[in-house]
Amino acid sequence: MAAGAEAQPVGNDRPVIEAVRIETPPRVDGVLDEPFWDRIPPVTGFRQRDPVDGAPASERTEVRIAFDEQALYFGFLFFDSEPDRIRRSILHRGGRIDKDDRVIIGLDTYRDRRNAYIFEVGAPGTQDDALLADERLDREDWNWDGVFTTETRVTPDGWVLEMRIPFTTIRFADVESPVMGIAFSRSIRRKNETVTWPHIGQDYRSGIAQVSQYADLVGLTGIRRGRRVEVRPYGLVGTQRFAGDGSFTGQTTGGADLKYGITPNLTLDLTWNTDFAQVESDNVQINLTRFNLFYPEKREFFLERAGLFQFGDPGNTAVFFSRRVGLETDIQGGGRLTGQVGRISVGALALRTEKGEEGLPSAWNSVGRVQMNLSERATAGVIGTSLDRADGRSSRAAGADVVTRFWSSSSFRMWGARLWESEADGAEGGGSGWNAGAGAARLNLENDRYGVLLNRTVVGKDFEPALGFARRRDMDRWYGSAVFQPRFESSRWARRLSVRGSGGTTRGTGGELQSRELSANTSFRLESGDWMYIVGRDRFERLHEPASISGRALSPGDYEFRSWEAGALSNDSRKFSGRVSVSGGEFWGGEQTGVGAGFTLITGPHLTVGAQMSRRNISLPAADGDFTATLFGLNLDGAVSRKLFASALIQWDDDSKELQANIRVDWIHTPGSDLFVVLDTGYLTDGDLDPRIERWTRRTGVVKLTWLRTF
Repeated sequence: MAAGAEAQPVGNDRPVIEAVRIETPPRVDGVLDEPFWDRIPPVTGFRQRDPVDGAPASERTEVRIAFDEQALYFGFLFFDSEPDRIRRSILHRGGRIDKDDRVIIGLDTYRDRRNAYIFEVGAPGTQDDALLADERLDREDWNWDGVFTTETRVTPDGWVLEMRIPFTTIRFADVESPVMGIAFSRSIRRKNETVTWPHIGQDYRSGIAQVSQYADLVGLTGIRRGRRVEVRPYGLVGTQRFAGDGSFTGQTTGGADLKYGITPNLTLDLTWNTDFAQVESDNVQINLTRFNLFYPEKREFFLERAGLFQFGDPGNTAVFFSRRVGLETDIQGGGRLTGQVGRISVGALALRTEKGEEGLPSAWNSVGRVQMNLSERATAGVIGTSLDRADGRSSRAAGADVVTRFWSSSSFRMWGARLWESEADGAEGGGSGWNAGAGAARLNLENDRYGVLLNRTVVGKDFEPALGFARRRDMDRWYGSAVFQPRFESSRWARRLSVRGSGGTTRGTGGELQSRELSANTSFRLESGDWMYIVGRDRFERLHEPASISGRALSPGDYEFRSWEAGALSNDSRKFSGRVSVSGGEFWGGEQTGVGAGFTLITGPHLTVGAQMSRRNISLPAADGDFTATLFGLNLDGAVSRKLFASALIQWDDDSKELQANIRVDWIHTPGSDLFVVLDTGYLTDGDLDPRIERWTRRTGVVKLTWLRTF
C-alpha cells in the first residue's frame, strides 16, 4: 500500500461506531423499510446534557449508519412517549430549527479534533448546516449551505429521520480508510432536554462544538474521492431607482461560481461577475457609542471555511473582515483556495474589484492564511492581507496567532499583527503607519460551575487594516471577569443561576487613562425555558478631544456614569413568546431611560410573526441634547413547503426616519439551486421634510436564478 494510503489509527479511549457498506442505496423517504437497516446494530445509550448531566435520556434514540461509494446514510429512530407533542413548526431552510425537536450531527471529517461539519435537522425535515473551527460555533458559521437530503415522518412511536450526505459535500483525509470524528445531539423541545452520544458533559461548555470529545466513525472504505467540478451559473434581471434618479434603471446580467477539487484535500473556488442580490438587509442599528458599528458577513461566497480566515477579535479588531471587499465597488471576480495538507490548514483568496465612483481605483484584494495543528487541541498560524490599487498604492497586514485548548473548556489565545503601506512611487512608511500594530492575549479558565477570564488587547493609533476592521484604536486594555453558575438538577422549576462580575481599564498607547468599567450580571433560567436577568454597570470615560454621540457634540473632560438594565424572556419555542426589558441611569453627563419589548407568534409551520420595539430617552449636556432613539421592527416568515419560503423584514427608526422593507422569496427548485425574488425599499417618513425632496430613498426589485451542476 502506498504511503499516505493507510487506514488511520483509532483511539482506544473513545467510543467507536462502524458504518456498514451497502450495495443499493436507500430511498430517502423517512421510512426505514430497506432490509439492510434491520441488520445494522444501532447506536443507543444517549445521555442527558440538560437538565440532569449524565442521566439516561428520558426518551430512547437509535442511530444506524450505512454508506456506499457515493454517500453516507443515517437512519434515526427518535422514540417519544407523547408523539402528538413533538414540536415541528419551522420549514425555512436555515431558520430557527432549535425551536423544534431536532438532531445535530457533528462530523469531524479530518479527525483533527478541532474542526467539523454540522448538520442540523428538525422534526419536519428542515435543514441547516454550519462549519465550525477551533471548537467554536458562532452565529455566522450557520450561513454555510451544504447539499444533503432529509425526510422525516412522525409515527405512533415518535419520529423517524432518513438522511443522505453525499461525499461530494464534505472534505476528508486522502487515505484508503478514513476515520472521522462523530457526535449526535438530540433536543426534546417541550422538555427542554438535550441528550448526546457520546456524552459531552456540562464541563465542556461548547456542547456539540467540543470536537475533541467526538467518537470515532470507522469502516469507510472504497468511497468516492478524487477530483470533481461543481458549477453554479446564475442569471439576474432587475430594476432599481435611487433618490435623485430620473427613472428606473434596468439590469440584466449573469455570472458563475466554479468549485474544483484539485485533490481530495484542496478545493479551488472561482467566481466571475460575482453577485450578491439574494442577501437580505442588515438589521438597523442605532449607534449610541463613539465607535463604528460591526455588521456581520452574509454573502455566500465568503462563508465556506470562513472560520479559517478569522484572525484577531471578530467584531472588534480583525485583520481580515470580508465585508470590506466589495463594500464601495463591485467585485469582478477572483478565486479562493482552501483545504488541508497533512496537519496544516491553508486558505488563500484573491478578488478583483472594479473602478468606483469618486476616483476609487480598481484593486486586487488578497488574503493568505496558514494554520498548523501543533497537537490535538493546539494550533499556530500566520496571516497576510494586501490591498493593491491600480494607481500603485498598496496596504498590507501580516500577523501570527496561537491557540491552545486544555482541561475541559479552558483555552489560551494570543495574536499580533503589523501594518504597512506603500505610496504610488514605491516609498514605504509615512502616512497611515509603517509601525502600526495590534495584538491580544486571552486566558479563559472555565468548567461547568466556575469561570475566570483575563484579557489584554493593544491597538495602535494608526491600526486601520485596509481589509480588516478596528472598532477602537489607540488603546491598551485590560479586562477580566469571573462567573459562578450552579445548576439545580433536583429542582422541578429552577435550571441554572449565573452570577458574573467583570471589569476593565483602557489607556491610550501613551499611558493616558481613557476609560474604566465595572459590571455585575445575574441571570436565572427556569426549567420551563424562561429566564430573567439584571445588570448593573459603572463606567468612567475621559475624552481627550471632542466626540460625538448620535450627532451631538460632547466636550473634552471626565464622564462617570452608572446604569442598570433588567429583562425577562419566555421560552421562544412556544406558540406565543415574548420579551421585555427596562433600563436607566446616567449617560455621558446626562441621563437615559429605556424600554424594549417584543413577541413572536408561531401560527403553525406556514407563518411566524415577530415584532420588536426599543426606545431610549436620552438627555445630554449638549446642544439638542434631549432626544429619543426608537426602533420598530416586524419579521414575517412564511413557508409553503421546505422548498418554497419567504421572509420579510420591515424596520423604522426615528434617527433616519426611514421606513425600510426587505422581502425575499426563495424557491429551492433542485438541491443547491435557488430562484430568488428580492424586493428592497426605503421611504422617508419625516413630516418636516422639504416637499421638493423625494421620499423614496430606493426601490429595487431583483429576480435571480442559480443552478448547481456537479461533474
